[in-house]
Amino acid sequence: MTLSADALIVPCCIVGILFACYQFTLIRQVKVGDGSLAGKDSLEAQETPEGRIVGIYIRIMEGAMTFLREEYTICAVFCVFFGLTIMGLVSWGTHSTKQGVATAVAFWIGASTSMLCGFLGMMIATYSNARTTLSAVKKEDGYTKAFNVAFRGGSVMGYLLCSLGVLVLWILLTVYKMFFDDMETLMDCVAGY
Repeated sequence: MTLSADALIVPCCIVGILFACYQFTLIRQVKVGDGSLAGKDSLEAQETPEGRIVGIYIRIMEGAMTFLREEYTICAVFCVFFGLTIMGLVSWGTHSTKQGVATAVAFWIGASTSMLCGFLGMMIATYSNARTTLSAVKKEDGYTKAFNVAFRGGSVMGYLLCSLGVLVLWILLTVYKMFFDDMETLMDCVAGY
């Protein structure tokens, strides 16, 4: 009995995504404020550092969203033009429009996956940083709790982003196998990912 790569890849990706979700639920148990946006406007008026964390967290989250929106606008324009360049050069070099289009599509899927992973990574990092800070303030076992929250935040990013990347690549390979019989051409196209 031989085990196919598909039977190994897909379950591993699903387990990685589920494990990341489980770790995220553990991070969510650390509450930041009362859940309202009251701390945002009165950042300087807060008495304790713990009270200021809500306002700081909201401002950092807004800054991260603004940064990503601007960055991804520029990246999207670049990716469109670079993908068209890839399509033209590969089509010209291989004398195959089909291969050029497939390589460009793989590039655009890879760029989109990368942007999605970057967005998720930034949100998870920002989300877990405030919770790590709040956990560190606790007197009894703050360092242990803070380390666990920070470590879980890193594991969420690692497992989720790697699992998503591999899963999307597997889907791309599976779809491209329907259009290309030659494995070398298939791999050349997927190299755009």
